[in-house]
Amino acid sequence: MTLLIISGLQEVIKLIQESKVRFLEELGPNLQKIVKRLLVNQNLLRLLYYTDKDPLNPDKPDVTIEQAYRNGDNGVIRIIPVVGYKEDSTSVLTLRVLRGTPSGDNTEFLDIYLAVEVFVPNEQWMIKSDNLRPYSIMGEIQKSLENKYINGLGTIRGSGFSVNFFTEEISAFLLNYKITQFN
Repeated sequence: MTLLIISGLQEVIKLIQESKVRFLEELGPNLQKIVKRLLVNQNLLRLLYYTDKDPLNPDKPDVTIEQAYRNGDNGVIRIIPVVGYKEDSTSVLTLRVLRGTPSGDNTEFLDIYLAVEVFVPNEQWMIKSDNLRPYSIMGEIQKSLENKYINGLGTIRGSGFSVNFFTEEISAFLLNYKITQFN
């Protein structure tokens, strides 16, 4: 009887370990799905890409996916969280997976915690509308992600935002999201 319980426990431990591996293997493709959802929001792309005071002007051409994403490492939307500053810098947002933890006792669910960082050059805060660029950008991100279902990932739920840091050149904000993924 004891041997049977130990054998069953070993199988459960093995299943838990395998399910965590599957969840983690799926994070890369799922981050790409989140990026694709953000890339279809033309207002967000305009707020990030155009550096003048009227980024939402309908006379401006639409921002292309190539202009916005550029292989994920140096566009205005990035998965790789490296942001440099130059005099002609644009606003940038990056996606980071903060952690993944089992959701309660059920190993079939994993809570994924995602951070979206918004970097805005301080010279570009003012835009023609009554709003300010960083808050407009965060509002567009919320429209694109909040309570949206992404196939293979789950429903994205926001858990607020905070100021990440300010320097003389750039400011950074952090939006937090939680996704409960079913394996």
